[in-house]
Amino acid sequence: MAAPMSRFHLVLAALLLGGCASKAPAPAAPAPTPAPPPAVKTATVAAAAPKPATVWADRATFGASCKASLDRARTLRDNLKSAPPASEARLTRYNQLLSELDSTMNLAGLISNTHTDKAVREAAEACERDVRATFSEINLDRGLYEVMSGADTKALDADAKRFAFKVLREFKRAGVDKDEATREKLRKLDAEMVQTGQDFARNIRAGTATVAFDPAELEGMPADFLAAHKPNADGKIILSTDYPDYFPIQNYATQEATRKKLSVAFLNRGYPKNEPVLKKLLELRWEYAHLLGQPSWAEHMASDKMIGSAKAIENFIASINGFAKPRMTKELKELLARKKKDDPKAKAIEQWDRFYYVDRVRQEKYGFDAQIARPYFPYDQTLAGMFALYGELFGVEFRRVERPVWHPKVQAYEMLEKGVVIGRFYLDMHPRADKYNHAAMFPMVTGLSGGVLPEASLVCNFPEGAGLMEHSDVSTLFHEFGHLIHHLLARSSTWVNLSGINTEWDFVEAPSQLLEEWTWDAKVLGRFAMHNETHAAIPAELVQKLRTSAEFGKGTHVMRQVFYTSMSYYLHAKDPKGLNLDKATADIAKKYSPYPEVPGTHLWAGFGHIEGYSSMYYTYQWSLVLAKDIFTRFEKAGLLDPGAAADYREKILKQGGRKDAKLLMRDFLGRESTLEAYKRWLERN
Repeated sequence: MAAPMSRFHLVLAALLLGGCASKAPAPAAPAPTPAPPPAVKTATVAAAAPKPATVWADRATFGASCKASLDRARTLRDNLKSAPPASEARLTRYNQLLSELDSTMNLAGLISNTHTDKAVREAAEACERDVRATFSEINLDRGLYEVMSGADTKALDADAKRFAFKVLREFKRAGVDKDEATREKLRKLDAEMVQTGQDFARNIRAGTATVAFDPAELEGMPADFLAAHKPNADGKIILSTDYPDYFPIQNYATQEATRKKLSVAFLNRGYPKNEPVLKKLLELRWEYAHLLGQPSWAEHMASDKMIGSAKAIENFIASINGFAKPRMTKELKELLARKKKDDPKAKAIEQWDRFYYVDRVRQEKYGFDAQIARPYFPYDQTLAGMFALYGELFGVEFRRVERPVWHPKVQAYEMLEKGVVIGRFYLDMHPRADKYNHAAMFPMVTGLSGGVLPEASLVCNFPEGAGLMEHSDVSTLFHEFGHLIHHLLARSSTWVNLSGINTEWDFVEAPSQLLEEWTWDAKVLGRFAMHNETHAAIPAELVQKLRTSAEFGKGTHVMRQVFYTSMSYYLHAKDPKGLNLDKATADIAKKYSPYPEVPGTHLWAGFGHIEGYSSMYYTYQWSLVLAKDIFTRFEKAGLLDPGAAADYREKILKQGGRKDAKLLMRDFLGRESTLEAYKRWLERN
């Protein structure tokens, strides 16, 4: 609603920016072959008649659907001003208005990022702009604010009071108290920010590059990777900057020139188109914040989050830097020493070395080889195993169904509890042209206790079918599905801004980061991680080596996250007039990044979080602090303990935004949250 995007349209991307694969020798003897992982229940619903046209069938249909929704919203808005004096009636009507715009905005965001037809994507982008404009008009409507601020909530329950508080806060954050001329400027700036943000994201989606390699340049690559990438008629192997190509090359390609060539292409996604676009976006945000009376965009965005202020973000960056930098320095010395064995003239660990040499040290120091782990994680098998695990933890089951989808490879599911459907979701999991090229959960419908079923989609870029995943891919899958579970379960309120993932933005990553912990447990992995040829369960010794080896590289990984956090923050903390993006990010990199900047590359141009999270990329480490603290209960009780899992579901996931996040933490932990678990994790060797 208030800038930069609707609270109902969080695109929760979890980039694999610091994930590291690892390696170890095969065990002397295979483990006994267990039964295969539980299959996902499938109920194919046969259509008795041809499917009706979906709203995403073509540009005209999508546009008409969006217009109809906006017409309904305007009617609700007009009726609000003549609502009965009863305060609850006003709140209920406003809730209906928000729910209408919520679903339309969410669907438009999903389709603009996934549809194969450019015309439909453009219609969805136009719809996003129209919905945002409507949100802006609503939040700048002084008459509507007076109606809503006149609601007496004293006799209402806690949820209704919290709903009203959040609604009035959004009015004020949007500038409803400013004079008419200022409100008009804010409205225009908001529309420009939406358009500019869409341009930035579109340039990244369209910026996937391909690079041609001779087969000899792919020395060291796994056999399954080479089998899936055959030479073309010219004898060249064409690889893209999409994740299923990029990360295996960075992990395994023996030749530095090969890793460098694809890395340089990856670091230039979105360039040069996004240079003027990002400058404009930063300038618009700066002007918008100043019109609201805020000293910076970073301050404006922090003011309604757990962290509270821009200064607190700076303090948090300094704290994590203090914890992690000494460990990073020590690791970089060890990595460089290892690189010098291959290249005695090497002077630094470069960005294209960051996965490869961490792998080499892990392999040689801890005896772990990631290529030996890969065969245990075929995509289909891993997905089924995750379904079975999450079903057990959260008391639900998942059923494949036949529903209209926006691409033939998208799969539709229902989530059931005791045989009753309580949510729907879609899996759009494999790369294709012009699709969102990271990993995210897209909310579609926010569920309400009054009977509105929640819906969401996962949009990822994993190998298909029996294609092998890295362990880091498995963690990402568990993470993103954690967002989806959170959204689907959080429907215990009738109020839309208290349901789904509408908690503080800097808490929203914590529940999903928590669920990554299950991918490091031998007992959990042994349930579904089975070798694609022998069908033997992953040996516990191999998982232990994975865990032990993963401790190395932690400092460099966290410091890389500190660099992204600092870039996200400092680009929004100062006046961007005359800003040189390359110089600014290079200066930040010198202070925080483990790796030198690469001449001729422009990482910021492809960093999608600048558009979505803006100044708040700190959220990932902030939420990790909270996730590590939440995990202390599972460490004590056991990862499969039904009591801890039930408490987590009831006291955190199902609550959505009904309480401040710090209270959710206290309810679950029985105490205030602290940094101690995070510090122990970071210091652990």
